[in-house]
Amino acid sequence: MCDLLFCKPLPAIDFEASHRIALAERPDNALHVSAGGRSKRAVGQFSKFWAPGRTLTIGFFNDTPTEHKAAIEKVARQWLRSANLKFDFVDGAFADIRIYTGGDDNHSHVGTDALLVSPMDATMALSTKPDDPLFGRTVLHEFGHVLGLLHEHQHPKANIPWDIPELYAYFAAKGIDRQTVDLNLLDKTDKALAKGTAYDRTSIMHYAVLQEQTVGDWEVGINHTLSRRDRAFARRIYPKVIA
Repeated sequence: MCDLLFCKPLPAIDFEASHRIALAERPDNALHVSAGGRSKRAVGQFSKFWAPGRTLTIGFFNDTPTEHKAAIEKVARQWLRSANLKFDFVDGAFADIRIYTGGDDNHSHVGTDALLVSPMDATMALSTKPDDPLFGRTVLHEFGHVLGLLHEHQHPKANIPWDIPELYAYFAAKGIDRQTVDLNLLDKTDKALAKGTAYDRTSIMHYAVLQEQTVGDWEVGINHTLSRRDRAFARRIYPKVIA
């Protein structure tokens, strides 16, 4: 179902378990907003970031050529230039993050939700191959979800002038229903989850937006690299730990 414009992060398997494991990993995953600043929608929401300095083991769920694994690792490690985390790519599928490179999907569980996935299942799908021009963009985007990042086009201050009938028609032709489009494109992230950040149309976490999907002169091309704000956000969420 996923294409360049539509690669959804997977929802939590169990809301209560998701909340519990996120706070056990990192207590400040609980939302903190000023008095009167919490919207009804924010009640019960929480972030899914890992503890700064954490080592995440990463394995492959299916037979994947060595060169393919190395290409994924090389791209994924770009996040570590900013985020205080470690990636330990291991042999086999026994790992925190388990990547399936078969099939035709690209998606990932968000942050600590990966810990809730049965060890018999993958936590991420990366069907895009290293010779695909979108390979780097796809790996960076999905590993953004691994770090707990959400979609930037759903930022509360995005204000994208969607042509909603055209948008529904575009995805209906791909077999994607309106509810799924609402969930993954039109619904806004609560401002408390946005952590006070400004909207960034150059973010790797932003979908491409076609001109014909909006009203007026508005579009976003394919973002292939981490933006300046992506890196700043990664440093802010995963700061260096001072002993």
